[in-house]
Amino acid sequence: MSVIQNIRKTINYSKKNGYKETIYATCERVIAKYHADYHYDEPLKAKLLQQKKEQETYTTKFSIIVPTYETKQEYLAMLIDSCLDQSYEKWELILADGSESDIVEKCVAEYQDERIRYIRLVENGGIAVNTNQALEYATGEYCGLLDHDDWLTLDALFEMAKAIKIANDEGKELVMLYSDEDKSDSKGENFFEPHFKLDFNPDMILTNNYICHFLVVKTELMQKLQLRKEYEGAQDFDLVLRIVSNLWQKEKEGIISHMDDYIVHVPKVLYHWRCHEASTAVNPQSKMYAYEAGRNALTDFVRRMGWKADVRHNKHLGFYRMAYRNGIFSHRDDVAAVGGYVVHKGKISSGLYKGQPIIYAGYMNRMDLYQNVKFLDIRNLAVNERYQSIYEEITGHAYTSTFDVPIHEQPQWLQELTAEEVSELSKKLSKQLRAKGGRLVLDPEVVCRK
Repeated sequence: MSVIQNIRKTINYSKKNGYKETIYATCERVIAKYHADYHYDEPLKAKLLQQKKEQETYTTKFSIIVPTYETKQEYLAMLIDSCLDQSYEKWELILADGSESDIVEKCVAEYQDERIRYIRLVENGGIAVNTNQALEYATGEYCGLLDHDDWLTLDALFEMAKAIKIANDEGKELVMLYSDEDKSDSKGENFFEPHFKLDFNPDMILTNNYICHFLVVKTELMQKLQLRKEYEGAQDFDLVLRIVSNLWQKEKEGIISHMDDYIVHVPKVLYHWRCHEASTAVNPQSKMYAYEAGRNALTDFVRRMGWKADVRHNKHLGFYRMAYRNGIFSHRDDVAAVGGYVVHKGKISSGLYKGQPIIYAGYMNRMDLYQNVKFLDIRNLAVNERYQSIYEEITGHAYTSTFDVPIHEQPQWLQELTAEEVSELSKKLSKQLRAKGGRLVLDPEVVCRK
């Protein structure tokens, strides 16, 4: 990203959060330099040839859905070429064109491959409406969503097909898949800011659409749900949230055991997000309406789930905070415990972000977000009533919440533990709570200081 672009983002951030927060964020960016040495390497030709041979054992057909509007010829050509050059060949590319000119039509006409399907729309209805019209023509088992100025890596569809086959062999039918992604300059020559994502994390998706690109969804479900125009700008986030809420309800009703089994993260960069002047990748302020649409989508999710919670914008654009009325346990039987950070001398003393300065936001701002974790510190912990007997069994003491309780006011037995004993006991309790089927939620806004 250019110096000018970085300056623009810094100015926008300071206007929203003030100079103090901006100084902290700038220091972190300069010192931490997350993946500053990132370099994308295309798959080797030998690897792609091997994938072409292996694909013969896969049966999944993909429908790549692209709504276009006055797309630059060089951008669209790169997109189409990235499909034609895929090591996996069972696909169709459906281009729904809402352009007023014939710029897209002329570009597509230069290609003769029958897998490329061009649809000229009567009028431009926007991303959601245009995508829905393209969906009507989809014949693949799964649909992949691709923006008209981005493109896929050459192994993208192979990796998705492979993940689907692995799941099928285990008796699972995946509903949704997503991959890692990176950004490129407008020419598509330099790559930076890779987004290495977590495996499906229910609480994190309620704070940020970290899934984003490359998103692949079961076609039957996609055609049923479609994209909703009223959430334009966050229509893909709204789609993901509706898929998640559907699975979550089935999990709650016992129809499925774990919704995580139906959503798969393919941990490879399979999508290049092009940065240019109009894109949110360069200038988040250019689509402020999208962030409000995201908040509205989350509010609708809360309504569908029957929760009582308020959704507000986080200090980072595109990130949100969900405040549960009467506490998270009043609405979430799936949550065994919620915990926050324990800080010593300005740094987090245990858990996922041990050693990180508390003023940091972390990679992709994750330190500032609700998320599901494997480990919570017993010194800043609240346990759901239905799981408190496990706490008492593991600790040998009556349950007492330490959530948001100063260390010096906590039970004496807990204050007398060494750091090693605290760590061992926290891990043992966390493991047992998860073994009983409960989720552990990290709340970054609750901090106890030693």
